[in-house]
This record gives sequence, structure tokens and C-alpha cells, in this order.
Amino acid sequence: MKIQQNILISILAMLVSSGVYAQSQSNSGVVATVNGVKVLNKDLELMVKTAEASGAKDSPDLRNAILNDLVIREAILQDVKKNNLEKRGDNESRIKIANQNILIDLWFAEFMKAHPITDTEIRAEYDRQAAITKEGKNSNEYKISQIILGSESDANDVIAKLNSGSNFNQLAKEKSLDKQSAANGGEIPNWILPDQLVPPLGDTVIGLTKGKVATKAVRSNLGWHIVRQDDMRKFKLPTFEESKNIISQSILNRRKQEAISELMKKATVVPTK
Repeated sequence: MKIQQNILISILAMLVSSGVYAQSQSNSGVVATVNGVKVLNKDLELMVKTAEASGAKDSPDLRNAILNDLVIREAILQDVKKNNLEKRGDNESRIKIANQNILIDLWFAEFMKAHPITDTEIRAEYDRQAAITKEGKNSNEYKISQIILGSESDANDVIAKLNSGSNFNQLAKEKSLDKQSAANGGEIPNWILPDQLVPPLGDTVIGLTKGKVATKAVRSNLGWHIVRQDDMRKFKLPTFEESKNIISQSILNRRKQEAISELMKKATVVPTK
């Protein structure tokens, strides 16, 4: 990717220095033509705004670079059409999915305009989290390891091996369905609050002491969990400013799920047989 970016920068530099285009940016509606096809000023202005949103400063050099990019894009797209590239292989499906992704992003953006996340809402969620971590089961956070099995009988076999002295980490690597944690011997990398765990794992973890493995597997929608408590400490709530972005993102994710749920309530879905 970096090599491609460097190539594009080099191409842009050559275009600027050689004067490939010589169109006035004050030209009403059109800033260049490529093989007779118009490059529109509105597209230039949109890309300038996008660049500014990413921290760039509007300048003649920036506009020259963006215009050159638009010229290159148009030339490439013309060649794509000429060679019928969009019809080859599964390209039509890939283009369709890419277009769908853009439209879905626009749909979510429109939903968020009507249901904005407010500072009051973020503060309320922070206060809620602060309240539930002052006392009770979420006043402590835990480091845990786990082995996830596909059936209760498989879980019981692993528990029997552990009781016979087998190594937990090795069994996790060999047996666990959670391949990400299995690679680390079953260890979950982050400190976790009980309520962040799939029920009823939180209560199981609380009932363990450091280094102990649960004597029974716990079932969830992911499988059968054999859990070990590796460490425990008092939970220290980050400040509001430290938490604000994370809370905002969690509310955003919840908003998206709400939007999908409301939409699907109105949808008629008939599976084919």
C-alpha cells in the first residue's frame, strides 16, 4: 500500500510539473476534461472538504493534487469500461457489495442525524457505569483463561485431564474452540468485569480464587467454558474524559442495532426452500 501511495504521489508530481491539465478552477462546473469527459468542480470541492476533515489545509497545491487525482481516476475508469473489466469474473458482485456498503453507511448516517448522541447521554452512561462498579460484583476486575469445548462430554473429559495433573495452557492450545485465546494458552488478554462476560461466566469467575479452575464447565451460546481465574484487582474507573470516546462508540453500536431491529420488524422475509 505504501509503495502504491508513493507511485501515485510521483505521478501527481509529474502531472503538476508537466502541465497535463491547464483548466481554470474558476471554470463554472467543469475543471478539466479527460478524452472529452468532464471532471466536475463539485467533485473537486467534495474531495477538498474530505481532505480538510482529515486535517489538510485548503491550498492551491492541495487542489492541484486532488484535481490530478480526479483526472487519473477518470482515465482509469474509462480504461476499465473500454476493457469491460467490471463484467469479468465476480467483479459485478464485488462492485455491487461495495456500492451497498456505501449506501448502508449513508443510511446509518441519516439515522444518526435523527438520533444523535448527546453529551448528556454519554454522561448518564458514565454515571451508570460508575454506580455499578462502586460495590458488588463489578467492584473487582479479573484476568482469566478459558477453554471452550463443543459439548459437555468433551468439557468433562478436559476437566478429568486437569484433575489428573494435565497442563491447562497446553490443553487450551490443543482443545479450545476459541483459537485466538487458545494460541495464548487460553489467556484472555484484557482485564474483565464480571458483567462483561457471557452469562453465567461472571458469577463463576467471582466464585474462584486466584489460580483456581472451575470444577464444572459453564454453558453459553459459544459452547462449554472451563474457566480459570488468573488474577483479581479493584476496578478503577477511568475519568469521564478518558471514557467519553469509548462510551460514545458503545452507544453508537447500540444505536445501529436499534436501527436494524426497527427496520427488520417492518420487513417481510421469506426464506427459500
